[in-house]
Amino acid sequence: MRGPENTSEPGPWRLVHVMRRRLPNRRLRWITIGMLAVLVLAFVIVWTTPLFEVKRIEVTGTSVLEPEEVAALGRDSLGRSVLGADLDAIANAVAALAPVKSVDVTRSWPDAVSVAVTEREPYMAVPVDDETFLMVDSEGVVFDETASAPGTIWRVELEDPGPDDLATIETLTVLQALPSGIADEVEHVASPSPAGVTLYLDDGRTLRWGDGSESEQKAEVADRLLAGGYEHVDVSAPDAPTVS
Repeated sequence: MRGPENTSEPGPWRLVHVMRRRLPNRRLRWITIGMLAVLVLAFVIVWTTPLFEVKRIEVTGTSVLEPEEVAALGRDSLGRSVLGADLDAIANAVAALAPVKSVDVTRSWPDAVSVAVTEREPYMAVPVDDETFLMVDSEGVVFDETASAPGTIWRVELEDPGPDDLATIETLTVLQALPSGIADEVEHVASPSPAGVTLYLDDGRTLRWGDGSESEQKAEVADRLLAGGYEHVDVSAPDAPTVS
């Protein structure tokens, strides 16, 4: 009786089968090698040819700052490959400018670096003298100096405005918690100390608020006393307010 054929013996059909099985793997290797070669070539071209050198720094979003001032902080990248531009260094340098709240630096192909700036917005105007005002944002950062104050922001007297100044911090807390009914009547604010925030109203009356604590209770007491027609109201201690 004849047994099954020994399929392990080499033969023409076996050879064809092996070649068919190996051909796709060999083709895949060549395709992979080809793709890597193309990538390397592209990298070399981008890194070394003048076509992809940084020729300009594009700046957007500035109002307080001059675009040229911001662009100058990226001048070390000019003439280098776009790939070699140090975006983090440019971003850190721009972010250090006082008017800058945030910045986004990207490559703008084929030959530029894009710097998108978001500037701080004025929240308070602090008079230095009759012709100079410091612009302070809602975080207490002084970022600009102007000859006039916009009528849409708070005018506040502060000795040393800044994000670490306690009088500035307490003033911001007070202003951000004021109910609209009182806020709409404020002409200007004076903060000689952290606990001495005083609101001067349009009609000449004064409202001494104190610090930024207990704002809700202070607002209720202030509304009641102002409605009573008092000229000077002190709600710095809302449980024991004083009037005159």
